[in-house]
Amino acid sequence: MVTLRQIHIFTEVVRHGSFRACAGQTGLSQAVVSNHIRELEAGLGVTLFERRAGQATVLTTQGRHAFDRLSAILSDLADLRQELAGETARRTIRFSTFSYIVLRFQDAIERFQQDHAHVDLRFLLDPLDNQTLAMQVRRGDIDMAAFFTLDPQEVPDSKPAGEARLAVYIGRDHPLAARRQVSGAELSEHPAIVLARANAQRGLCDQALEVIGARAEKILMETDALPLLFNNVRRGLAWVCLFEDTVDEAAQGLVKLDLLCPIPPIGIRVLTRPSARHDRNILALCESIL
Repeated sequence: MVTLRQIHIFTEVVRHGSFRACAGQTGLSQAVVSNHIRELEAGLGVTLFERRAGQATVLTTQGRHAFDRLSAILSDLADLRQELAGETARRTIRFSTFSYIVLRFQDAIERFQQDHAHVDLRFLLDPLDNQTLAMQVRRGDIDMAAFFTLDPQEVPDSKPAGEARLAVYIGRDHPLAARRQVSGAELSEHPAIVLARANAQRGLCDQALEVIGARAEKILMETDALPLLFNNVRRGLAWVCLFEDTVDEAAQGLVKLDLLCPIPPIGIRVLTRPSARHDRNILALCESIL
């Protein structure tokens, strides 16, 4: 028979990375943790972990599937407790997104917090790739996510929450400044300044530029320091691709390049965990943003 205790211990082993770490965090002995896992495997009729002496704990293919499904079950149970406690009971909503999106939705978020003083919003900023983010939402590790995508079908069940526009900027003395329209291939021939690789906006810019046949092949520098970036672009040393509403062209002395093939809009989409359909607080936050 599968028990909630077994499921809880299994998910804790996965999250902490080993039987020993789980034992340390839960206050159980390693032998007790191992017994619960063996009983869960017997109840499910599968092997959840690859057991190799002296090596890190690794899930089997069936184990990974079980972890996603069982995590979602625990999340549903937590939702049920919340429903029974009442909609105004103190609670936390874990919201994974990007700093840019938080700023874009700031007014809506502030209105939600004013109307839902019992809810603490915990922002987990700058997540990994969208597929990892979607997996975390589906298994209940986070309650809600807002992310960028060029493909509205990339994450099933997500909902549109607006668009963002990227643009290419140059200095007034840049060789391309006098051109009426510039192709992606022509843009690629000139040096570029790009954001650091750890910056999620960097990958987004690279994807969007590829759509119009452009690439930052000649990189002058990689930096997230906007004053340094703007100064070098202003001097005509390179071009840069950034979100339009983060750049004040007049203040920075920049010019938005007229591209022969415009950069497609970047979709902003929202995904909530499956059981959120019962959670009025998450639904209200989602409604505020959408």
